[in-house]
Amino acid sequence: MSVGKADLHIHSTYSDGSASVEAILAHVEQRSDLDVIAITDHDCLEGALRARDRAAAKRMRVAVLVGVEISTRDGHLLALGIERLIAADLSMAETVAAVHEQGGLAIAAHPLSWWCPSASRAVLDALHTDLDGLEVLNGSFAGVPINWRLAALNAAHYGLAACGGSDAHTLNAIGSACTHFAGDSVGELLQAIRMRRTWAEGGLWSWRAFLQYGALAVRQRVPSLRSA
Repeated sequence: MSVGKADLHIHSTYSDGSASVEAILAHVEQRSDLDVIAITDHDCLEGALRARDRAAAKRMRVAVLVGVEISTRDGHLLALGIERLIAADLSMAETVAAVHEQGGLAIAAHPLSWWCPSASRAVLDALHTDLDGLEVLNGSFAGVPINWRLAALNAAHYGLAACGGSDAHTLNAIGSACTHFAGDSVGELLQAIRMRRTWAEGGLWSWRAFLQYGALAVRQRVPSLRSA
């Protein structure tokens, strides 16, 4: 069986990313070897649903898994394979339960990172039997302080699906960190996560992607530059 490659953490202009859904699809289709991508905007499903429908309508090579990065009280959570948005600001336990009610999968995003809201060790200890996976490799600033330790921590204590995601906010960052699985379809990816048979590979964004993100962050935070 072939080995598939997925990026499970990508942001579009529906939240704080710089690229439209259409630009992301074109980039991945033409300039990557990814089989599956998940659009995971902050507390928004619209971009992911649009991307899935566009990819299917155009019969693209790459498949889109609907996802969202949910802001819970205990840190960010990637919800994959859901169709209805789950409210922000619930506890992570409540959010995981809501994801599972829809038949989706719950993955702790950049756990232990101090760069952005992330699950603590105490939260992971309490919820590891309910979570489906850990993002053990994150390509962004959030991954800098944690990537070196998460895979070993997961293997030793949790045994969850080991997932990688670029956390891309620009096109150049897509695919920097990925999840590998047996097969090449969305269904096979979801099954591999459920069976804990995935592995993460890759690294941090390129220096160019870090610079582009820095410029994007400045524009988003300084009102006078938002139209620049």
